[in-house]
Amino acid sequence: MGFVQSIVVLVLASFVLGCLADCNHNNVYNVVDNGAKGDGETYDTDAFLDTWNAACKDSTDPTMLIPSGFTFLLNQIIFKGPCNSNIHVQVDGNIVAPNKEWEKKAEHWITFSEINGLKIDGSGQVDGKGSAWWSCRGDKKCSKTPDAFFVLKCKDVQLSDLKFVNSPRKHLSLYDTVGAQVSRLTIKAPEDSPNTDGIHIQNSQNVKVFKSTIGTGDDCISIGTGTSNINISQILCGPGHGISIGSLGEDESEAKVERIHIFNCRLSNTTNGVRIKTWQGGSGYAKDISFINIFFDFVEKPIVINQYYCDDNDNCSNKTSSVQITDVYYNNVKGSSSQETAIILDCSKTNSCNGIVMENINIKSAKDGDGKTTKASCFNAEVIIKGDVKPRLPCSSDS
Repeated sequence: MGFVQSIVVLVLASFVLGCLADCNHNNVYNVVDNGAKGDGETYDTDAFLDTWNAACKDSTDPTMLIPSGFTFLLNQIIFKGPCNSNIHVQVDGNIVAPNKEWEKKAEHWITFSEINGLKIDGSGQVDGKGSAWWSCRGDKKCSKTPDAFFVLKCKDVQLSDLKFVNSPRKHLSLYDTVGAQVSRLTIKAPEDSPNTDGIHIQNSQNVKVFKSTIGTGDDCISIGTGTSNINISQILCGPGHGISIGSLGEDESEAKVERIHIFNCRLSNTTNGVRIKTWQGGSGYAKDISFINIFFDFVEKPIVINQYYCDDNDNCSNKTSSVQITDVYYNNVKGSSSQETAIILDCSKTNSCNGIVMENINIKSAKDGDGKTTKASCFNAEVIIKGDVKPRLPCSSDS
């Protein structure tokens, strides 16, 4: 090989190596480059949609960038797929809703729909500006308020690191979604804000939620019908209504919930701890549910099964049919209750709760120093006791 040929080979080799490092670099689509002002006063909805549409057409796994140092005002918006490749939405700036009630075409503010391989993360904040809606609900001028962040009919979703605050209603909802990992979120709303669930999961499968801090005016996490293979762990919950499966069976509907596993969670100053709630008149099942390594700190009702759930605004009549609750396992559940009755199992008159296992339970009174003790109540529940369980259940038998 001559000198010139050697030089050509070296140049080509250098080009190939450089291309391996840079030629496949994913494209970045910045909302500011598409006209977003980010001043918190100008609506940036159109600029966000233009950016999304361009990124969605890209086949190189692009990034839609919402940069730091800006506050982007959005009205109702839908990011719709399918897209030509996996898409990454990097939220480093702040996103805010209008600071007022606004006319809504659907029950959601920000929607991601029919997208595969969606990844959303960043250091930013999503602020639903919910106080106007809460006042509207309190004054009974509006019956329904919008959820803030809605993931619909997606597959293989990753959502992490963001902060969600002050949603008009639910902060984050996963619906008709298969495969999702939700982690390291911070979700906050005032304790008296109505129906501001942190995370709601419904008609979805294979979902993991972990390492998140949630304090709202409703359930930290709620699980609706059509859910299976849901794993929830390392959640700091409070204030709020605890972690709930349900409510299920509303309006005589059929529930299908199974393989729900909640473990390594801490709940502080909540009205409920871990709860299963169903309406009278429903049908279907909730089964294969476990609560393991749960710690309560000053929780009003740490363990609850309530098959007579009724919204305060409804006049609920007695009905015979019910959702069947079976195979619920509690293990290493400890802490303190702010009320005397720490465990409430109130099962259907028609269908008893079967296969309820309690192992190593120790829930003391938060006023233990005053000589207070806790107690348990149960109706039509079959409970198997393993290990040391306090307070003792009157409907239990040792294994």
